[in-house]
Amino acid sequence: MEATRYEQTLAGHDGLAAAMSMASAQARAAVPASTPHEKAIRDIAAGVAAPVLVGYVIWLLRTAQMRRLHRLCFLSRDAQVFSEIATRMAPRLEIQLSMSYVYSSRRTWSLAASDPYGLEKADWLFNSFMRSNAADVCARLGLDIQRYTGTLTAVGASLSPSVRADDPEQNEALRRFVAMPEVAEAMRPRIEQMRQLVRDYAVQEGIASAGTGLVDAGWTGRMIGALHSVLTSADLPVPQTFFWGHEPRASGWTDPEFITAYMYNTVAEPGLQWRVPDVPYIVETFCTADHAIVSGYRSTASGQIEAMLESTNPPVSAWGFDVYRAAIYAFCSALSLTHAGDDIRPVLSSLLYDFWITPTEEEAAAWGAYPYDSDPLGRATLPLARAFTEQELQPLLGGSGTFDQGDRAWLQGSLALSGPAGRQAATVLFPHYSTLGSPATD
Repeated sequence: MEATRYEQTLAGHDGLAAAMSMASAQARAAVPASTPHEKAIRDIAAGVAAPVLVGYVIWLLRTAQMRRLHRLCFLSRDAQVFSEIATRMAPRLEIQLSMSYVYSSRRTWSLAASDPYGLEKADWLFNSFMRSNAADVCARLGLDIQRYTGTLTAVGASLSPSVRADDPEQNEALRRFVAMPEVAEAMRPRIEQMRQLVRDYAVQEGIASAGTGLVDAGWTGRMIGALHSVLTSADLPVPQTFFWGHEPRASGWTDPEFITAYMYNTVAEPGLQWRVPDVPYIVETFCTADHAIVSGYRSTASGQIEAMLESTNPPVSAWGFDVYRAAIYAFCSALSLTHAGDDIRPVLSSLLYDFWITPTEEEAAAWGAYPYDSDPLGRATLPLARAFTEQELQPLLGGSGTFDQGDRAWLQGSLALSGPAGRQAATVLFPHYSTLGSPATD
């Protein structure tokens, strides 16, 4: 089996990186792929995703051991794959830690930390990969929109699903809506109940402990900040948090005493030297899970707090979840840990850059079909990449310099699917790609 370009990159280094090249080849040989689509999923899983995820988990386990933590709690859903990798890696690294998978969501923890009389300042209500419409805001608050159509209309909010908070007038109207006294009074008992449920769940699962490390992919820290607010307001201890990458914004949260990041951190070490443009989209795709979003918590008859999940999940199974995870697990089994202490972040950054910025058409087709979702309600599921029309690219190719990425999370993947015009546009944009920006995921 001929080495992939990613295996060749890994093989160009010594130690752990070279071992990962061998593990990738063995994983590809062990996992059958019956179609070009499955082959592209498997090969990227083995040659890019597995090194990126496993490198983080090795660092995580060794760091937790060094800090003498006694428990790691992996947050749903992004940290599910980290949990699966950690259970495979820890015994081989001779690291003994209590590890558990716990249920969380922006929808629950952010609500629990909210002030019912200051909801107009709660950016999580309005932001996501797709900005909120009126129905989204009501759903995030747990309100029946049918009961509030009159109030929404009175404050100037549109009820059209296509009118979203990226429109300044709609944004202002939605913020006026949540600031209405009737909304605040309706939300006060709901928020208080959620706050208590989150506290009880955190105590039950060992999250509320200084000896615990929370594990997540990243990014802005807002959800962790919400948890800290909920716990400290009840004089409960707070855990350490480990991120793959951290980039707090004005609407986010950070505290170097509690947050440690692996690949990059925009406000502390290790800085930005290994950050790849749009990297949250890549890693969130690699962190796909097999269950739906947590919608809430409830107390059972036995007094336990259990999570409630949405009834649906984006169709990741149909996309190729089983092939993807099989390749990750095969990589873990094949990987030699003789050089587990090596710092391989530079080569991991190279792998991510090569895949994300210069994908082949086959890679773009398979991974661009992934049902990407960055919405607290699971309502903004879109293909990771989607071809541009020649008309959409013409302003750029015609020399005007204008370009609208729209709601495409993977710009270069979308261009790779766009034929000769897309390849020409990719050449034009390539020198400026890191400064173009992207749809804001929050």
